[in-house]
Amino acid sequence: MKKTKTRLTFPRAAALALLAAALPFFSRDCRAEEAAAVLSTGTGLYFDAYLAFQRALGRPLQVFDLSEQKAGPPLGLKTAVAFGAKAAALDYPRGASVIALIAPGFSPRAGRTFTIISSLPEPGQAAAAYKKLQPALSRLAVIHLSPGPTAYLADLAAACKRLGIEMISVPLASPADFPPALRALRGRADALWLLPEPALITRTSLSVLTEFSCAAKLPFYAPSPGLAELGAAASFAPDLADTAGAAAGALQRSLAREKLPPVIYVPRSRLWVNKAFAEKCGFQLNLSAPAEVNP
Repeated sequence: MKKTKTRLTFPRAAALALLAAALPFFSRDCRAEEAAAVLSTGTGLYFDAYLAFQRALGRPLQVFDLSEQKAGPPLGLKTAVAFGAKAAALDYPRGASVIALIAPGFSPRAGRTFTIISSLPEPGQAAAAYKKLQPALSRLAVIHLSPGPTAYLADLAAACKRLGIEMISVPLASPADFPPALRALRGRADALWLLPEPALITRTSLSVLTEFSCAAKLPFYAPSPGLAELGAAASFAPDLADTAGAAAGALQRSLAREKLPPVIYVPRSRLWVNKAFAEKCGFQLNLSAPAEVNP
């Protein structure tokens, strides 16, 4: 899918003024920093997430924009909050802890201390949300990049089983695998869920999924509301503000010397339903299902 720049909700000049006033940039030769935010780029989605993170944190934090600066992070950095896969993949000082968000598909290098704020909803919440939305759901086909997030899929399968749902893993090597994989699912699944796999998400693959979903009367669940708007029955995922808030909480725990888990799920995810598309395709959905699911 062709990437487009996300527009900021306020003038860029005002945003840059905010950074200049409260959050000065740093370079390798500045003093050792306790913590810093590292943005893959200082515009669009990452910058919006950073502002939400800053509000949740409630205090100034050094910020480093990879699109503007060439120097690496300070050698004495203790904890970095990385916004995006490019920022997460930076060569951080040995011993530094990294909290990464908005980085689907990123895999940390061995020997580094990473905590991922998951872009996936907590498995039990996801299974419950889709079951409430689609009460007759008994077979959920989960489409993902091969080999996929094996630990998440195992937890999701267990959560589905508790609700009487069979989870069907559908690993794909590339978007070209969608047509045969979807044909093989006819009569074997009640719904399709695409995980947030950047390598599989293209305009063509979303179009194929949408057309198949409607023709076969199998609801297609997208990985985010934005993608659901392109043609899907619904999505269940954490929103940007809650994801940023979880990252702020993780940073506070890290600076308090608390050991963080490798993955943190955002406590709350939200259900977004494309009612017009659901009605057009004749999906049997409970359109009064709750808009969010809490632990």
